[in-house]
Amino acid sequence: MGSSSSSANDSSSANMDAASGKGIINSPPPGESPDDNSETTAKCSNASDLNSYREFRDQLLSFSLGESAYDYAETLFAKNPSSPEVMALLAETTVLYDKTKNKYARDHWCDRLDLLQRGVDVSRKCINENPEYGPCYRTYVLSATREAEALYYMKSLMGFGLLENYNAIMRRGEKGMELLPTDADIPNALGALSARCAYVWYNPTRLYARWCGVPGWKELWAKSVQLHKRAVENDPANLEFACRLAQAYFHSGDYQNARRWYGKVRDEMPPQDLKDERWQAIAHTHLSTAFVKTSWNVPFA
Repeated sequence: MGSSSSSANDSSSANMDAASGKGIINSPPPGESPDDNSETTAKCSNASDLNSYREFRDQLLSFSLGESAYDYAETLFAKNPSSPEVMALLAETTVLYDKTKNKYARDHWCDRLDLLQRGVDVSRKCINENPEYGPCYRTYVLSATREAEALYYMKSLMGFGLLENYNAIMRRGEKGMELLPTDADIPNALGALSARCAYVWYNPTRLYARWCGVPGWKELWAKSVQLHKRAVENDPANLEFACRLAQAYFHSGDYQNARRWYGKVRDEMPPQDLKDERWQAIAHTHLSTAFVKTSWNVPFA
């Protein structure tokens, strides 16, 4: 266990050294200013952070999932409490473990709050100690959005937690997208967050949203479409991201683009996993029902 974490840390430091230019080229190329070179170096460093973290994560998930992955990540964290990769890994395993729980069972609801709060706390610790390490922001967004939705057990109050934490999650999510411009999970989670907070003006919950400082319906749907488009650009083969983009277009009133993206999901994009059949079924259902013009059946007119 310790050897896998140390090898991942060594590879991360090696990637960081390579990205920062140690032993390669310390002077900018002709026609390029030092500021441009530093910006390019920062982007390379962020990309290497994400790649090395993904390799480290995939090593763990290749032999353990769910609760066992979470327990093993806790063991790694106890041995390496200052490693940003281990902290990001622990936070992500809380999200993966949470997906195995029944969100409508009350005993599972209590477990979910404790579990997701652990992920938020570890992610926050990682951000405070490593403010330029992008994977920590990614895992914070993933765990914080799920915990915010689970704050209230009553289904009618489920959106209140999202409204209360919207600005905090968006602020750190935008920072994470700056550090990880090629990641698709952050914009997908933020796009879903914006969509779930978009209440129409006549909904009583909209008053609470205004009190929490959440933008209006039109602005939130525009933000959701923008974020989902970014997620699709970063991962164009993912059926879930494409289907969520179509849903955002549909609910924002852009039916033409919604129909186009639903058609792509159903007819043009090959499934990458068994769960992708679900998104193709959703796209087929929307194409078959949501865009059909109803006619009045008045037999005696």
